[in-house]
Amino acid sequence: MRRLLCLFAVFAAGCSLFGDSDDDNGAASDAEELSASGTTIPHSVGLARVGPAAYDLVFSCVDGGAGEILAAGVGRDVNNKPVHAFVQAYVGEPYIGLEVGEEGEEVLFEPRLGALLDFTFEHDVIRFDNVDFVTELDIETGEYTPAGIGSVVVECRSYETKIPDEILE
Repeated sequence: MRRLLCLFAVFAAGCSLFGDSDDDNGAASDAEELSASGTTIPHSVGLARVGPAAYDLVFSCVDGGAGEILAAGVGRDVNNKPVHAFVQAYVGEPYIGLEVGEEGEEVLFEPRLGALLDFTFEHDVIRFDNVDFVTELDIETGEYTPAGIGSVVVECRSYETKIPDEILE
């Protein structure tokens, strides 16, 4: 439950930090910059795949210390629906959540309970490969609907030193 609450807080913050994009898929070009908390920083970028679907995203990375990284991403799918991503690269407690769709019609993709969720973090790149994504996951019963094998890669080009106030509100 803690992970889901954190996921939704980061989604909300990601929307407020990055806003809507005029791009077809919501991802920013490498040359673009954003302003967060009055500081201009380069975009961190990423790619999420679930089965045959792929989502280009713009991320905000937060360095939690001790090698623990949080990343919140936003973008749009091929149908121009919003996509939000939450990546928790913590040793012993990794997590990925992808939310796709308009408010009230969102689909949440998460790793299957009990499935191995390994990641690497090298040269500022978080990589989760061979993720067994599911939807409609019931944490109490473990029941779910299979969504496909996928991956998430995030290139953290800059870091926040703490969780932005927008996430805590």
